[in-house]
Amino acid sequence: MEEDARVPRPAPRLDDSNSKRYRARPDRHDRAVLRWEPASYELACGKQCFDGPHMVVDAPTHRYGVELRVFFATHRPVPDKRDHYFKDAVVRAIQVDCPTEVITEIDGRLEIAAVVQPGCWIIQNPTGEQYYNTDEDFCARYDLVEGRDPK
Repeated sequence: MEEDARVPRPAPRLDDSNSKRYRARPDRHDRAVLRWEPASYELACGKQCFDGPHMVVDAPTHRYGVELRVFFATHRPVPDKRDHYFKDAVVRAIQVDCPTEVITEIDGRLEIAAVVQPGCWIIQNPTGEQYYNTDEDFCARYDLVEGRDPK
């Protein structure tokens, strides 16, 4: 049976068989601050929602949120630069070639459900959360990691 190209496929779990490892560029850091109130953010492929405290990240092309536990597990402060952080976690990523549905759930709470278009990237944190970047944002933020995960 032929697949309907209009129906987005679900994003796969990323592992050695279907993705590569990437690390944020060392010179890439963003301003991030704690926000206590609920908020939502319009992103390239969907709307991200938080019902309580989270980190707000001011990236060069957009603003987005990150759940507190995930943020502090994957980011470190930039020395001598108040409210600036860099992502130090190695992530897995693939570039999609057809519409793909990405669902980000943190502790059973839906953060975003989006249909990612061909050319965008699906990214998975070490703890399993998935999110996406446009090709432009991904290429500006990440470099390929050769070999095994650096520890």
